[in-house]
Amino acid sequence: NRVRSQLHSQGRIPRRESRVDHLARELVLRDAEVREALGASDVAAIASGTATLEGAILGTPMVIVYKESSINWHTLGRLITTDHFGLVNLIAGEEVATELMQDDLNGERLANELLLLLEPERNRVARERLREVADQLGEGGASHRAAERILEFINSGQ
Repeated sequence: NRVRSQLHSQGRIPRRESRVDHLARELVLRDAEVREALGASDVAAIASGTATLEGAILGTPMVIVYKESSINWHTLGRLITTDHFGLVNLIAGEEVATELMQDDLNGERLANELLLLLEPERNRVARERLREVADQLGEGGASHRAAERILEFINSGQ
């Protein structure tokens, strides 16, 4: 902020603050306590993978992001024949969360998609759709039930 203030006073950055600048002042980045941070978030950018399911369970509207090396993207991309990459969208069978992959992923596009999700009606609809996806996953405790079945198998001597 001190650098920004200096640049403002030198006239190198205009004083008018954009909506993105205003929101950026309120942005909090976390690399620990992920579940808590995700649950407390109004929106999130989530890397494609199981974290999107956690976001759905918590009901956090999201943009799914993924960027791979060009060689991997072009080589492996030809082998993938699905319309969606994010697990949330795959489970729903449709796009519930916007996916920004590879060349579609850039700062401006991500910021715009997140800002759209902050609009109250879009946010409400996104949360509703994520709740539907979470309902498709069934009740929690799958890991515990799987561990119990494995122990039962081991103890049965089979």
